[in-house]
Amino acid sequence: MKRVRVQKEMLAFLLVSGLMLSAFRPLPTEEGLMQRIARQLGEFYAAARGEKVYLHLDRPVYATGETIWFSAYQVDASQHRLDSLSQVLHVDLVSADRKVVARRTLHLQGGRASGDLAIADSLAAGTYVLRAYTNWMRNAGDNYVYSRRLSIWLASPLGPQESPAAAPGAASAKTKSAAAAAAKPDVQFFPEGGYLVEGLPAVVACKATDASGRSLAVRGQILNAQNAVVVSGFASRHAGMGRFAFVPGSGQRYHARLTLPNGSTADYPLPAVQPTGYSLHVVETADNFLVEVRYRGPAEAPAPGPVQLLTQVRGVVAYPGARTPTGSSPAVWQMPKKNYPNGIIHFTLFDAEGSPKCERLAFVQNGPAALNVTITADQPSYGVHAPVQLTLRVADAAGQPVATNLSVAVSDAGLAALDPNAETIASNLLLTSDLVGYVENPGYYFRNQTAATAQALDDLLLTQGWRRFVWKQVLAGQPPVVRFLPEQGITLTGQVVSAQGNQPIANSQLTFMQIRPSRNVATGTTNAEGRFTFAGFPLRDTAIISLQARRAQGGSNVIIRPDDGPVPSAQPLPVLPPLNAAPAGVAAFVRRSRQAQAADLELNPEKAIRNIRLENVAVTAKRVKVPADDPRRLYGATGGTIVDFANMPAAQSGMTVLQLLQGRVAGLTVSGNPPNMSVQIRGAGTPLFILDGQRVDIQAISNIPSSEVESVEVFKGVEAAIFGGSGGAIAVYTKRADPNYKAPDTGPAPGIATVKLPGYYQAREFYQPRYNALLTNPPADPRTSTLYWNPSVRTNARGEAELHFFTADGSGSFQAVAEGVTVTGQPAKGTGTVVVREK
Repeated sequence: MKRVRVQKEMLAFLLVSGLMLSAFRPLPTEEGLMQRIARQLGEFYAAARGEKVYLHLDRPVYATGETIWFSAYQVDASQHRLDSLSQVLHVDLVSADRKVVARRTLHLQGGRASGDLAIADSLAAGTYVLRAYTNWMRNAGDNYVYSRRLSIWLASPLGPQESPAAAPGAASAKTKSAAAAAAKPDVQFFPEGGYLVEGLPAVVACKATDASGRSLAVRGQILNAQNAVVVSGFASRHAGMGRFAFVPGSGQRYHARLTLPNGSTADYPLPAVQPTGYSLHVVETADNFLVEVRYRGPAEAPAPGPVQLLTQVRGVVAYPGARTPTGSSPAVWQMPKKNYPNGIIHFTLFDAEGSPKCERLAFVQNGPAALNVTITADQPSYGVHAPVQLTLRVADAAGQPVATNLSVAVSDAGLAALDPNAETIASNLLLTSDLVGYVENPGYYFRNQTAATAQALDDLLLTQGWRRFVWKQVLAGQPPVVRFLPEQGITLTGQVVSAQGNQPIANSQLTFMQIRPSRNVATGTTNAEGRFTFAGFPLRDTAIISLQARRAQGGSNVIIRPDDGPVPSAQPLPVLPPLNAAPAGVAAFVRRSRQAQAADLELNPEKAIRNIRLENVAVTAKRVKVPADDPRRLYGATGGTIVDFANMPAAQSGMTVLQLLQGRVAGLTVSGNPPNMSVQIRGAGTPLFILDGQRVDIQAISNIPSSEVESVEVFKGVEAAIFGGSGGAIAVYTKRADPNYKAPDTGPAPGIATVKLPGYYQAREFYQPRYNALLTNPPADPRTSTLYWNPSVRTNARGEAELHFFTADGSGSFQAVAEGVTVTGQPAKGTGTVVVREK
């Protein structure tokens, strides 16, 4: 086991992901201010080696009892090329109460993986969050893991059903909705560049949302401290966002008086006005960004020195020459768009000393956000059970073929209409993956390139945060904080903290014991932050792992906190309406899904067995020993003396396991105090110690609280011969390592933790029948919403790929969607139509 570009003068470019520097003219020998900042930024990017993950789903809407089919793309965060830094991908489905209800661990190969998530029939209808991440991604913060909201409706014949009058949970849903409606909307104001400065023209963006982050339309006025109207009227535009302009006065405070969606009015304060400072204003034209910087300083103070502008898009850095703003004229730059790749551009203003003063985000879009994937069907329409051939072609603007990795789904076109502005691989890689917080309807910004969508996108970037790095950290030369290492195989990570105060415990001694499916033992030590990593152990199925921890000086009054993925957002998720109030098309979708699942159960009744529930049945039994077939029982041997800790009142006294054994077993001598204890059986020397099926030393046993133990078996004399020892043996079985043990919710036990660690998931194959004329009476086809799913398609030398499948029992219009990335990191997307005629 192992432990683990822009205009004419003084213009420079830096592709920091590769640390390659070029310029229109040679750089001076001595490193200047902007060269230094660009170098530091490049070093930070190179050390961070950011990753992004995107999941292409077979469709945007699901129901209980169904399966989510997904294809994963893991790319580097700068150039968006398929990456191989991490080789393990984690995919979770998280409920509204912030619990992981389904999880998959996948093996990434060349940045690609595919899988499926079964939606349990016992789940409640609601909004869920699908998230995906590598451990390395988490170094950038949990805000940067892939996250998408999904609507899941009740449909399974085996789960709870919704009546027309009231759906299960309708009362609580109505209560939540009423509470959300009663809550004052969240309205925030964001001055362009970061600050309002007295006497300097300002543009202020606003964003209004409800408690779940959904947008709200608002309108109103801006007033000063004397309630005089400063801005007579403004209103939000797309997604609750808008902007207004005014010139802040000296010594004034401003507030907005808004009319909310329910007709009521409310006041919201604007940020405080600064007496001095800089303002940063960006205007987008067809080919350029025009950047204007103004300055207001203290009265009679000398004019400030020159200022510098630095721009960057995912590490492509450009900076023009210095300018000096004066009281009468601003500093102005013209930055050509053609010098940047598509994506979020940062405009950062530095003063003469190299301190960042203002920052503003905008979006660069040189042509379409994604390469077009042309999808052509071989026929205008098809009958049921008919063969379909789809031809995919990916070409660049010049019509040249492009090598592309794709995934393809063909699903009910009506479902796509339920979420027409769902995210795409282009909206994710170019936009949302670099923003903090929930972005509503991200696909809207790229569906059509119009003046309205461009304005809405600019409003979004004036209001939504980007914090993949902090300038203070970069300029200080501090490397990115690394808490998680890239996983080349499945790892177990976590932290050891104090039982009181949750302070990290450095140099804590850890014992790792894998109980099943194979047996492994290892030891390790926590680092200065109390973190630990175990890696390199073979794992093909879910493993049961027991962890023991103690302080370097001894003592087990510590808590082991194994990592369980990113902490889910505390923001409430929106509640789904009952079916009779759902958007058009949902009821028909749920009905089809339920019928298909019922038909499948008739053909496969054994699928219902796993859903049998026992209600109001109390089962009691006295456990006097660990069952003979328990995976923790080494060699199947049973000790001649069994001590039943589970039914011993004294086991709750706070003593350790060895202290409790003192004087209770004939021939067993226990002496000393924790952690320095000694044990002998019949004076024959130190016995072997076995903890949950793993051989350990006495230190791994001596600090275990007796309340955590299920039973102890003592092997005396020849009874221990099977283990190869002559001094006897003591086998300790803990409660938490019992596969059937359900621990009470009393918090983590001191010094011990049991972890169920899933192995790599083997994705199922999507059902694809083959019909022919000889098949006169085929069984019911379960494909109702998704006709075809292929998670891995690659174009040939002509930039093409051919797909073949059969239609199912139902008719209607189906939408084919292809998404992927080219070998150079460009997102690609296209749609087509497959029409199935009625019988």
